[in-house]
Amino acid sequence: MPTSRRHFLAALSAAAPFSYFARNASASQALAVPDYFSALGVQPFINAVGPYSSLGGAQMWPEVIDAMDYAIHNKARMTDLHDAVGASIAEMTGVESAMVTSGATGAIILGTAACMTMGDAEKMQQLPDGSGMRSEVIILRGQRYMYDRSIRAPGATLVEVDTAADVRAAINPNTAMLFYLLNRPDDLNIDVPEYVAIAKEHDIPIMCDAATTVPPISNMADTVLAGFDLICYSGGKGLRGPYSAGLLLGREDLIRYARQNGSPNHRAYGRSMKVAPEEYLGMMVAVETSLRFDEEAEFQRQLKTVNEMGSILGRLPGVDAQTHVPNAEAREPYIEIQWDEVRYPISVNDVKQALRDGRPSIEVRALFLSDGHLHLTAVLLKEGEADIVTQRVTEILQRST
Repeated sequence: MPTSRRHFLAALSAAAPFSYFARNASASQALAVPDYFSALGVQPFINAVGPYSSLGGAQMWPEVIDAMDYAIHNKARMTDLHDAVGASIAEMTGVESAMVTSGATGAIILGTAACMTMGDAEKMQQLPDGSGMRSEVIILRGQRYMYDRSIRAPGATLVEVDTAADVRAAINPNTAMLFYLLNRPDDLNIDVPEYVAIAKEHDIPIMCDAATTVPPISNMADTVLAGFDLICYSGGKGLRGPYSAGLLLGREDLIRYARQNGSPNHRAYGRSMKVAPEEYLGMMVAVETSLRFDEEAEFQRQLKTVNEMGSILGRLPGVDAQTHVPNAEAREPYIEIQWDEVRYPISVNDVKQALRDGRPSIEVRALFLSDGHLHLTAVLLKEGEADIVTQRVTEILQRST
């Protein structure tokens, strides 16, 4: 039955808009923030994983929130803001040029489009049809991953290689770019300096996905010095900026071409990949704050927390909890928990599900990323939450006996 104006207004009244909660608060609570999640029926959770996109990313720096609030209330022309923020980020990171993007995925799409079109207006209008332009992107076979679709999005074709000899053999007049996934070095048959050198030798741009490689922030400087022409980062993870933003750093001409392929240019292929004014400022302040943050103290806090969690869980008979510090990606210590499945006849997947289904809900690392083991991190654990997590794991294991 069609919705009448009367039915619509009745439903709207029954929905109890969020402003209702503020209007009906007591005088002492007049300035309190409404409990939006409860009003929506959304279940919050304890994050024992880390700043994953599917879980909302990292907690933004307070300085970032202040900067974003400023941009919301004070408007500037987008082109002016883009240029000024890009220049500031470039100076802080030691690159020729920089731009804020709609996440690392958006940075890959725009960077690829830049290398395909190289500023040619007709080619930019043609995307995602890559015919008649350089549209092949060379990628190491061991570095194929779920996000390489971002390379193909503007019309590029992936060419898989294994060795340095393969790279040289694959390069041809249709090669637009070489691509490198920085967080998967164990899968390589060629090292970074040689791969970059081949690109330079043939005057072909090389892009690096470094989205999840900070902290430590020093990794960013190392990546810049490695000689990549384009580097992308996620804004809402290690940099603790806006969740939906990212960075594209690199050569001045390529960043300029990437920008031409993106918003707010009306006819650009990446028109939909908008970046809000508050995200521009937020990412600039995120980089600035990250550069001066005491990362070693934060690392020691996380290490101490996971060690304590592992010590508690390791006291259970038949349970082993080992601390690990990954070298390949951001330095985020975690504990890997294993147990005697005869004593505790419950699978890792069932433990993970029980943690998710409990109250409070607890999220742990996806099993395909942890080789089927239970991993716990302290990156986003707030005060008191480590105790809750260890207690819940203990209870779930004990109930299975």
